[in-house]
Amino acid sequence: MLNRPEATWLNDGANHPHHWNSDRAPGLRLAMLWLGIMIPLLAVAIRMGQLQIVLRDDFARGFDQPRVVQESFSARNGRILAADGSVLADDEEKYDLQIHYRLIQDPVDERWLRSEALRGLNRVEWKDKLLVAQEMERVRQRHQELWVAISQLTGRAPHEINEARLAVQRQIKQIRTAVLRKHAEKAKQESAALASLSVASTNRWQVLWNLVRRELTEPPSRTIDLGPLEEETGYHTVVSNVDVDVKDEVEANRQRYPGVRIFVRTRRIYPQEELASHLIGTRTPMTAAELAKRREADPSAPSLEHGIGDPIGRSGLELQYESHLHGVHGQRRLVKNRRGEIVNEEVVLAPQHGRDLVLTVHAEVQRRAEQLLDEALVSNVTLPTHVDDETTHGSLAQPTCPQGGCVIALDVYSGAIIAAASAPRFDLNLYINPDQRRWNDLMEDRRKPFFHRATQMKLPPGSVFKIVSSVAALESGKVDPYQPIHCRGYLDHPDQYRCLSYRHQKLGHGDVMLADALCRSCNVYYFTAARRMGPEALVDWAGRFGIGQQTGIDLPSEDPGHLPSPDETLAGQRRRWRTGDTLGLVIGQAELLVTPMQMARAAAAIANDGLLVTPHLAGDAGPISVESASANHYPAFAHPEPQAIEGLHRETLLRIREGLDMVVNHPAGTAYKTARLKSVRVAGKTGTAETNGGADHAWFAGYVPADRPRIAFVVVLEHGGSGGKAAGPVARKFVECLLETGLITPARHLVAE
Repeated sequence: MLNRPEATWLNDGANHPHHWNSDRAPGLRLAMLWLGIMIPLLAVAIRMGQLQIVLRDDFARGFDQPRVVQESFSARNGRILAADGSVLADDEEKYDLQIHYRLIQDPVDERWLRSEALRGLNRVEWKDKLLVAQEMERVRQRHQELWVAISQLTGRAPHEINEARLAVQRQIKQIRTAVLRKHAEKAKQESAALASLSVASTNRWQVLWNLVRRELTEPPSRTIDLGPLEEETGYHTVVSNVDVDVKDEVEANRQRYPGVRIFVRTRRIYPQEELASHLIGTRTPMTAAELAKRREADPSAPSLEHGIGDPIGRSGLELQYESHLHGVHGQRRLVKNRRGEIVNEEVVLAPQHGRDLVLTVHAEVQRRAEQLLDEALVSNVTLPTHVDDETTHGSLAQPTCPQGGCVIALDVYSGAIIAAASAPRFDLNLYINPDQRRWNDLMEDRRKPFFHRATQMKLPPGSVFKIVSSVAALESGKVDPYQPIHCRGYLDHPDQYRCLSYRHQKLGHGDVMLADALCRSCNVYYFTAARRMGPEALVDWAGRFGIGQQTGIDLPSEDPGHLPSPDETLAGQRRRWRTGDTLGLVIGQAELLVTPMQMARAAAAIANDGLLVTPHLAGDAGPISVESASANHYPAFAHPEPQAIEGLHRETLLRIREGLDMVVNHPAGTAYKTARLKSVRVAGKTGTAETNGGADHAWFAGYVPADRPRIAFVVVLEHGGSGGKAAGPVARKFVECLLETGLITPARHLVAE
């Protein structure tokens, strides 16, 4: 430089004209510096101009380009219908009116309001502030008019709609607050971690490297401005359960209702409320864990078959036929603008609705059976205590009230269940509209109203088991049905193994044959028969009649009961079988436990010439729509064919039928005064099962008509007392119901009498 310090004696004064000295041209240096700065800036300006003028439409088109999303929507689940067409379970469509969140906000978001105003103006008009303000006011006015139109359309008062809007706003604010809090906590944790790392690191270069790596590899913290949440760009329900007319109006006039949509949802309803509630079963929403487990178990299942929150069967027929009833979701294509508003909607995959399920159950018979049980459960019946057979004689004891019960009726040839009533019951609609007080009452009810007694209640059958014992005695060849056995009222000692007549009157039945023993429920006859044939024959024939086994009914969680056997192992060792076990088993006591469904099937086998049927509830597969119903192309469900009981002879059945007929129709029969009818001949057997404390269980198992069997039925009253005096009247009234509904017809000669 010219003004740098320099020793003059070192300068030889020589000039170098050929060498250019930059120190002598400062202006040139400044010009070069200016060019070095301006040329890059000019390049940036040119590129910006290109983006704003030449490529503006391309970028604006991409910014305003709508996005396409796929949305699944539920399908209708199949109905459950009774045999007479009564709807027991159905899917009801509900329509919710949903509105975009920016329209819900009050006061209106100014940024959204301005963007809506600019949509109605061109780019030149954007610069006119007055024009923009006027357009914003017009948008605000249209916004207010929309809410007035919604109030008029739905018939809801303005204050109700305002409350719904405020509720949505509060919910979204809570979500935003929670998200902000979460981000703030995350940023605080990151800062604390960085500070601890800086303190722990003695090497400054290491601290610097960690800072650079964090800035380059981790996303920046957005605690100040998160932008719009997903909930703030979506639709929210403001009016629930609108009429179908509202749905049609909105869908037909979308331009009149911008930002408004109709959301269709399905809800399971049970029009008959408590009717057959245990048979129908329940549905509750599927959880995320259950969905993940289901898809892990079956990866090939369609992804739209189930979704989180879909109601799935949990019990009864809803669970048993879940795959048949459940529909597959449909899918629609939604076109949304950058503000999240739906501008177009198209169904790309139609839903596959579930198929209907038509039952064999007769709704009126089922209802009447449930009413009979309800009447029995609230009535006090004076009964003898600890009876081991039924008779019209005996001393009376304290009143008792049944705790629960069931009535089962099925076709003796097909196994189709006509009625399977349990009491007490519950209203299936409580799963849809929960009522805390009613829930508490049901949960605290000691009678267990959620317990399905028809297939899950296992009780000692008492004297109704003598039907099976009679078969075993005759088929063993050790007992002749026409050879009398003398009954002196007790077997060996007066204080044990007795008949009821001896217990109360010190009298025996005298000489009795098989039919008389069934008619009068003579215990001594069966004690003697058990000694002759031994336990093996008794257990074998009980097993052939399905005792101690599941019946195969199309319901989940059926209890098999318990059939004790000399070959049974307990704790890995063969049980010690005593004579008392055989004597107790032959009269339906000891450790024997059966379900009402097992005894109903056993009664049907006696009536149908020895065929063991499979009880079932499902009849027809049902239509998938009204159109398919008219075409009638749906098949019936296939159920196992009745199986002949091996080794059972017709002569044996005839002798047992004779005795069952006498139980009801002979003056000495245990059900003569309580179950006999003049219009139709009833055959059956009463049973009173002793318990370890408390009242006995009352049974009646039989079939009608006695001379031409059509329907087998069972009545059980848990802790109801005497079978003849408690279950017998219920059986008689139930048969009267079968007559009234025309399922059986009275015999002409009995009607003439």
